[in-house]
Amino acid sequence: MFLLAVSIAMTATTVRASLVLPQNLEQLESQAQLVFVGVCTTRTTVIDERGIPVSVFTFEIIEAVKGKLHKGTRVEIRHFGNDIPNANGLAMRIPGIPTYAVGEEVLLFLNPPSRIGLTSPVGLFQGLFRVGRDARGRRRIVLDPLRRQLLVGGIDVAKYAANRRFTAAERRLLGDPPRWVDVTTFCSLVRKIAQERERAKKQER
Repeated sequence: MFLLAVSIAMTATTVRASLVLPQNLEQLESQAQLVFVGVCTTRTTVIDERGIPVSVFTFEIIEAVKGKLHKGTRVEIRHFGNDIPNANGLAMRIPGIPTYAVGEEVLLFLNPPSRIGLTSPVGLFQGLFRVGRDARGRRRIVLDPLRRQLLVGGIDVAKYAANRRFTAAERRLLGDPPRWVDVTTFCSLVRKIAQERERAKKQER
């Protein structure tokens, strides 16, 4: 019965994964419990005590953006699925839930953990930004045309254009994202979007 329940849950989740809604930067920030830039330090695959396949990753925090995190500390995250074959010789994974290589640097927008401790990036691949280096060694995020479109889709840019709290680079990122985005600028923008959202909530009370 347990295996049947897991199978049904996997099927339902896979359908949802294939129909995941577009998330702009405001939505990524508001739905995420944790946002951080980190380097993957460990990667483990296990079958937990319930028989659920889990991939366990540890990240060293380089830059804490949202949530109770601090630079230099480590956080463990657990995603459903791994490469361990089941009794039928098949590995169980949900399309869209990413994996990370040890030593890889990423910017993650993470959903709150489920009741069994599993999480995933907000909007699946939309909440993951892999960090690289340009020719001069500067930390950058590469945005392909689809990611640039998703990030700003539906955002009222005008309300930020007149806001002096946002720098010119941050306003440009909201209006017309470049192909290469500076990581520090991106993180600063996310923090300010969170602050503006909280300020708006207080004004509504």
